Amino acid sequence: MRCWLLLLALIGACNAHLGGQDTHSTAPDGPAGGSDDGGTLADAAVMLGPWGTPTPVTGAASAGTNEDDPTLSTDGLELYYAVAQSGGGKNLYRMTRASRSDPFANTTALAAFNGGTANEGPRLAYDDLTIYWGEDGDIYSATRTSTTAAWTVIGKVPGVDTAAYEKWLAVCGDASHFVVSRDNGATGQDLYEGTLGAGPGTRIDAVSSTASEISSFVSKDCLTLYFASNRIASNNTQIFISTRTSIGAAWSTPVQAASPFDGGTDNEDAGYTPDQRLFVFATTRGNGTKDVYLTTR
Repeated sequence: MRCWLLLLALIGACNAHLGGQDTHSTAPDGPAGGSDDGGTLADAAVMLGPWGTPTPVTGAASAGTNEDDPTLSTDGLELYYAVAQSGGGKNLYRMTRASRSDPFANTTALAAFNGGTANEGPRLAYDDLTIYWGEDGDIYSATRTSTTAAWTVIGKVPGVDTAAYEKWLAVCGDASHFVVSRDNGATGQDLYEGTLGAGPGTRIDAVSSTASEISSFVSKDCLTLYFASNRIASNNTQIFISTRTSIGAAWSTPVQAASPFDGGTDNEDAGYTPDQRLFVFATTRGNGTKDVYLTTR
């Protein structure tokens, strides 16, 4: 009898654990599946529901103005993006909020980051203490000591930055692995990957094409790659996804992101938080210009 009671107690405890939300669990990765452990080991796989209807981010979705290149902090409380300037070029901006249930506000132009004409493609490291962006075709970075501290130590990223036009440098894993979009001198941008401090990286042949590949984003575990490409129709940019089984393994043949990320003429700059609850991207589906949209699940 004691053995049966002990067994029933263990089963009950196990069911209670699986029934509750487990912040260390894996979940489907983005709109097309895959996996991203968010940097932790899973006790049990938790299936997340479908993404909700994308909605424009107030303050980053203005009629007549292009706002794009969004990136989210890991907690979803900071949003960095680029805004086209009336005289040409782009400048970087930041918005914040107190909780995920609040709207983004406190729009601030990042004067320290806007040293060139084209300031674009911001990407945060997963510790939120380093940010990378493109400035007139060169890759820059800045660091901070905490998420409430000011950004400092601004300068070019050695090794990755080359004579070619580059932007959208995204890092993953231990923050040394990267993917960057670089002008190939012929058909536009291609994607390159490598390790920080070990040179400019090598072309990812499996995802690069005779079209242009831009807007690189890599999941925290380095196994899922998002990018945008006009390979389907000229001047029609859509989001694509490629996966691999381990760092260093071959990337899979890219597939286009499914609904709700395929509506409108142009969709690009995909990215999401490591818990896979917030997804941000830029799209023309609203008022004809690029706007920042957010969806949750």
